[in-house]
Amino acid sequence: MGSKLEQADQFVDVAAAAEVEEGEGTIVFVGTKRLALFRVEEEIFCISNRCPHAGGFLGMGWQKGCRVRCPRHGWAFDLRTGECMSDPRYDVRRYAVRLEEGRVLVGVPEDLGR
Repeated sequence: MGSKLEQADQFVDVAAAAEVEEGEGTIVFVGTKRLALFRVEEEIFCISNRCPHAGGFLGMGWQKGCRVRCPRHGWAFDLRTGECMSDPRYDVRRYAVRLEEGRVLVGVPEDLGR
């Protein structure tokens, strides 16, 4: 099925790039919305933090390369595409990421978190 990239009306500063370590997620907030950041080598990916299957926080999941597993039931998601590897009906939203002057900026719709 494949997840679509969320529309980026604005880029929001969410974290220092140095805070996002490979192998573990970093949960950030944009308004009231929780998002999860993951580093794969020099690239940082952003997906929604909530697993659509059972609501587990993906930012607390197990990351290996470009995949993260939900801590509740182990469902796997591709960080590059948002695709659910366990059941293609349950993709997660993904967000554009820019790195500027050591900061992580996430592209979000104008109304995210309201």
